[in-house]
Amino acid sequence: MRNALTAGCAVSMMLAVVVCAGAATIDEGLLVYLTFDKVSGDTVEDMSGGGHDGFLNGGATVIQDEVKVGSGALRIEGGENQLEVQTFAALETYEDNTFLFWINFPEAASGGWDQILAKPAPGSDRSPGLWVHTGGLGIHYRYEPGNTGFSAFGPDGDNSNFEQNQWYHVAGVTSGGELMGYVDGVEKATAAVPPAFTQGDGGLYVGNSPAYAGPAANFIMDDLAVYSRVLTPAEIGTVMDGDFLAVDARGRLTTTWAAIRR
Repeated sequence: MRNALTAGCAVSMMLAVVVCAGAATIDEGLLVYLTFDKVSGDTVEDMSGGGHDGFLNGGATVIQDEVKVGSGALRIEGGENQLEVQTFAALETYEDNTFLFWINFPEAASGGWDQILAKPAPGSDRSPGLWVHTGGLGIHYRYEPGNTGFSAFGPDGDNSNFEQNQWYHVAGVTSGGELMGYVDGVEKATAAVPPAFTQGDGGLYVGNSPAYAGPAANFIMDDLAVYSRVLTPAEIGTVMDGDFLAVDARGRLTTTWAAIRR
């Protein structure tokens, strides 16, 4: 009996180690994680632990109503509304990457090229660059060189539109020359993009960016996460569900327990 219990404990401990080892990797390559729940003045705390906070400019605000996750969300209402994450070394060198966020469009498309997000690069503002398409509420998700990617990505894949006043989780995964688009954790489309591109010393912008002449789009965003690696579908689901890092210190121990609870 004792041998059976010992064997059972050993197996349990082995499983725990395997789960813990796998769970701890969810923060690998996490460059920026803005939940919009911790804000001081115009500073939005980066919950990744990297200290790469966001700064509200041009009238951008964090709201406490109409949020998707937690207690706050970013409100961009067009014009020069902007959240800026200043450049840092890892933001200047990544190629394969994953961008994830919740988004809600309170109003119809304006008919112009209105900005959602941009990572400027030398001679280009598309590494990536995201706009609302002129023909509707699809996301124009593009990379340079070549200005390739999705024309108007939406819930039914490319060339489809999001509905107004509805939350969607969007993930763009760039891997070795291919862009994969996910909505609510389900892959909806793929497109060719450059297998390699130059980043340079531009920061990360949500809303209006200095690299593009057009205005910001009109949207609400929650839980923006940026990775310098390819996330698997399972990892995308984990991030989409939220609470994948610790609530307080965002440490690995709570990451492990969050994964076990799943």
